[in-house]
Amino acid sequence: MNTGYIPRLADVLLLTLRFGPVLTWAPPFSYVRAPMRVRLCLVLAMATMFTWMHADKPPVPSDVFISAATSELVLGLMLAFGLQAAFGALMFAGRVLDVQAGFGLAMVIDPSTRGQAPLFGTVLTLVAGFIFFAMNGHLELVRLLNAMLARFPIGQTALLGSSSAFTSFLTMTTGLALGAVAAASVTLFLIDAAIAYLTRALPQMNALMLGLQVKTLATLAVTALAASVVAPVSLRLMRLALDFVPDWLGR
Repeated sequence: MNTGYIPRLADVLLLTLRFGPVLTWAPPFSYVRAPMRVRLCLVLAMATMFTWMHADKPPVPSDVFISAATSELVLGLMLAFGLQAAFGALMFAGRVLDVQAGFGLAMVIDPSTRGQAPLFGTVLTLVAGFIFFAMNGHLELVRLLNAMLARFPIGQTALLGSSSAFTSFLTMTTGLALGAVAAASVTLFLIDAAIAYLTRALPQMNALMLGLQVKTLATLAVTALAASVVAPVSLRLMRLALDFVPDWLGR
């Protein structure tokens, strides 16, 4: 057996730790109903391909394999965290809209986790996942992984992230997600204020039943009218998620 292949095999395993969390746990890839073994085969194939593409780089020495594996795993988890935070912000915004519209008790089954999830939050995340693939976000992710491999070689990444970039990323993702439902939220607030005024003027009026019906119709109408905002917001969130790790490392 040619011992020259052993260092490259170690590089493949290290890249698997970098790519694995993104392609197996992070949305929108977690929304795809694919068996885990298929995802693992895809991760191994990508790791092998990228190792071959960057074969001019020196292999990782065996004496630092453990520390290199730790760095690669943390880097992969941070890449997955960027996508998780972007889609989580949309889920949070949908939950806020559910509570305002009176759908706080209405839960649907999330196809990715098979657990209960907010109604509008699930719709927003599924639409964002569709937009991600429709706009070739998966290809952009591959280009990002290739560029990061050139900037952050295998096992040579010093994970000294910027806390300001971290907090800025969370603030921007949350603000953008809430901006996608801002029109519906403001409308529901005005409806609540109007119903509260009518309740004072007409105490015999059933405010609960009237408010639920009016807010349901208003939410559906305003959300449909503001649907054009979801696409640019989703694209902006995906861009922030892909740029999160380079900005966090400050390189």
